[in-house]
Amino acid sequence: MAYQKKSPVASEREKEEARGLWRWLASRFDARRLVFIDESGFHTSMTRLRARAPSGEWAYGKVPRNRGKNTTLIASITFEGVMGASMTIEGATDAKAFEAYIEHFLAPTLEEGQVVVLDGLGAHRTDRVNELVEAKGADLLFSCLPTRRTSIR
Repeated sequence: MAYQKKSPVASEREKEEARGLWRWLASRFDARRLVFIDESGFHTSMTRLRARAPSGEWAYGKVPRNRGKNTTLIASITFEGVMGASMTIEGATDAKAFEAYIEHFLAPTLEEGQVVVLDGLGAHRTDRVNELVEAKGADLLFSCLPTRRTSIR
């Protein structure tokens, strides 16, 4: 191999290829059959960093002490905008908690032919999750979209 100058390529190109693949794949499904599941974590002591005050005066705000644990919400949503049963847990989502959500909340509402769409979280990729979804006659699809980190400002 010869040593040569590299040709820079935008790293976003890989993401766009993955998004294009996802769009193509999603276009093959009837959107009314899709059930999206995701989780979101939060902490009850989260507060705004900014406040309003008259010009020239300090802006004060009361904030709780950083006590307690993070809480995670796991929920599903369909094309019609119907949000399925949700579950909250203390701490982060692990395989055991996610399997409990599927078994006790999602599986009873699944219908044959629906497609459950999950992201690439390791807790989603267990044999038990696969068994529970397929036992109801539904299919399991892992989104190939790259994770997108957003910062709250």
